[in-house]
Amino acid sequence: MMSQDWKVWRSGPAFGIGAALCLGLLAFPASAQTLVPGDGQTNSQDTSGIEERDSQIRDSQRAEAREWGLDEREWQRYEALMEGSRGIWSPDLDPLTALGIEAETAEERRRYAEMLVEVERERVERELAFQRAYDEAWQRLYPNEMPVEQFLLGDSGQAGQGSVTFLQDAGSSAGSSRLSVHVAAQGCASCDATIRELLDSGVPMDVFVIDSEGDDTVIRQWARDNSIPVSRVQSREITLNHGRTDASLGVTRDSVPQIFPR
Repeated sequence: MMSQDWKVWRSGPAFGIGAALCLGLLAFPASAQTLVPGDGQTNSQDTSGIEERDSQIRDSQRAEAREWGLDEREWQRYEALMEGSRGIWSPDLDPLTALGIEAETAEERRRYAEMLVEVERERVERELAFQRAYDEAWQRLYPNEMPVEQFLLGDSGQAGQGSVTFLQDAGSSAGSSRLSVHVAAQGCASCDATIRELLDSGVPMDVFVIDSEGDDTVIRQWARDNSIPVSRVQSREITLNHGRTDASLGVTRDSVPQIFPR
């Protein structure tokens, strides 16, 4: 049994009883130890796997940092900030804003602000390019229907917006005179009267129908019933959107119509 675990090297041909006894005494205490063949190889494989995962994590972090124009040290600081109180206060904060808010010097704060401006500018340009493509596709495929804004870019956080209108094109009439109008399609005569008055005034507006339940046909039928011109919707002078109630801003089923400046 012991011959599998021990290799005995003899220094010469003489190998008597005394030597055998010595070997037996040496081997006895060692027999109390459990030797697992291949154990060192298993530990090596485990270590290699951990190192590989760590390397993949670092590569992923570097890629994310490069996307925001940051180096590895800055990305680590961002992650540390988001694990602390800043992450509790602002859990969805982007890296540049988080680093800018928590900047240690005015120069550092200015640098992150400039970086964020460039990132936002590129983002807006891409979104506007897609908006124009979307508008062109709608007019080509459904020239006689009014487009209803869909859930394409997530919630913008504005009152009553269950959908997002894309960013208004720089050439549009969006501005301080544009209105956000929250209405109900069913059983709201005052909503219908308000829309007709706004149509007569010619003011550009984003209309949010709070009881559409995500159904485009509800909004389209309501728009037809109130004679909203297709041309004004296609030109985005008027946008039609799925809305929602928001009691914190006074937008409820009983309070509509509600009008806010944009």
